[in-house]
Amino acid sequence: MNKTHSIILGALAATVLAIGAQAAENGRVERDDAAALAQAKVSISQAISVAEQHANGKAARAELEDENGKMVYGVEVVGAGKTTDVKVDINTGQVLSAKADQADHEGNENEHEGRD
Repeated sequence: MNKTHSIILGALAATVLAIGAQAAENGRVERDDAAALAQAKVSISQAISVAEQHANGKAARAELEDENGKMVYGVEVVGAGKTTDVKVDINTGQVLSAKADQADHEGNENEHEGRD
């Protein structure tokens, strides 16, 4: 085997190992998320309902999120011409925070920048 083939095979082996390590990490995270959902006292449907009432709109997206080491439901609510990111505690159902979606503000800033 020549030197070029050895280098290519070595790079390929390193890539395969890196992909395998990332897949193992992703599997661990998914198992952690599943465990958190199994232990949650509030369902994602309940969290969506709470978020929709709080932000006066309809949920466009909801997911389990790690917020500074605390698992919460992140619900994106659309209504009245704005989008609000609502964080709901998975154990109490309380709204922890509700903020205007940053993507909405960034999009508006970019539109104004293009007009100058």
